[in-house]
Amino acid sequence: MKVFLKLRYLFISIFVSGLYASSLGKQAVADSGKLLTRYLHRQTIAQNTQQEIKLFPDWSDLSFSDLAEVIEGGEIAPEVDQLVDWKASRSWQAGDRIENIIKLGDLEESLSPQLFSLEDIFNQVQDSSVPPEVTLKDFNLIGNQTLKSLVEAIPSLASKTADNIKPIADLLRQYGVNNLDVTIGNLIKNPQIANLQLNSIDLQQYQIDSIPRASSTQLKNFQNYEDSYISEIPGLDQLAFSNYPNPIGSAMGFVGRADFIWGEAESDRDRTISGSYVEGFQVPCQNNCAHIELDDFENLGRTIASGFEGNQWIRGRDHWVAGGTGCFSGGREPTGIHPFGSTFKEVLWDTDETRDQALIVMFFNIKTQCGESPYFIGPFPFPLGLISVNDFIFLGSGQ
Repeated sequence: MKVFLKLRYLFISIFVSGLYASSLGKQAVADSGKLLTRYLHRQTIAQNTQQEIKLFPDWSDLSFSDLAEVIEGGEIAPEVDQLVDWKASRSWQAGDRIENIIKLGDLEESLSPQLFSLEDIFNQVQDSSVPPEVTLKDFNLIGNQTLKSLVEAIPSLASKTADNIKPIADLLRQYGVNNLDVTIGNLIKNPQIANLQLNSIDLQQYQIDSIPRASSTQLKNFQNYEDSYISEIPGLDQLAFSNYPNPIGSAMGFVGRADFIWGEAESDRDRTISGSYVEGFQVPCQNNCAHIELDDFENLGRTIASGFEGNQWIRGRDHWVAGGTGCFSGGREPTGIHPFGSTFKEVLWDTDETRDQALIVMFFNIKTQCGESPYFIGPFPFPLGLISVNDFIFLGSGQ
């Protein structure tokens, strides 16, 4: 079944008359400086001088909270909800934070955050248990549970009496249930009680473990966990990408040098390294072929030759290719590469011949059991993604 994923593009002109005319260029420069120290470096000897190679981000020191705001607005149409069986539809505006755009369901088959509990997250973020200042209200996922779904997520609650769990006791009293010396399992046999939702009361006054095992239960056990934004799971936006169940980490692959940066006057480029998983990563370009022309390391010896000399990375803002599998087949996404795997796609988004600079961004997608969507959630500036001629670019395996 083919789906139209409606994207509202609020195109921003990044380069005007050779100068950055929008805030995007300034923000990219600022982010580059902020994240400069968060790169792994390799040093090599070239022509008797020591040359520093910015290889790739240190994913052990980067989290969603470190990424810059989205550059353009977009939308996922409500029709998608019927395909994935959860509320995947949403919209975003330029300037929105990524943790308020990406949902757990988007990452289910990539980073797999649903395998964490809150304890797991805070053990890695702060090397401690969940802080007492984190309340049930902060954990929006648990607030969205009914009493029935809460017991399904934490089965041990069924044998506990309601009067021993203060948030549940207060919820029941609010609805006129005063006989609380009864197990929760028996209480929820009444459909009206079973469907009472926790966030019907103010949850700010309750610590996480005022509901036993709430912090140690895997996120995937809670009903509709896929709908939760990253920002709605305490601590998750601070978790390093290298610490997820399916982490982004060290990668083996090739490094190329940005030899030239060309604008849209270029045409008929067929030695490309960009494309998609569906079309492959040598998708040619006929017209308006702005690109980065790559080269191997020069004067560094044959042992590191990669064969990228003269190859082109085509600008994805202008060129879209086939993307999406299964229930998402037939979609489109910007041409690009995947040097760090399938979690996100790197896309060349803008080029400036006069300044010899280019901007690289990231796009995410939705990965579900029925298939994967095209990479269209973005664009987010890639950490240190402002590229100049002679910069070294990590290209992964060339796809």
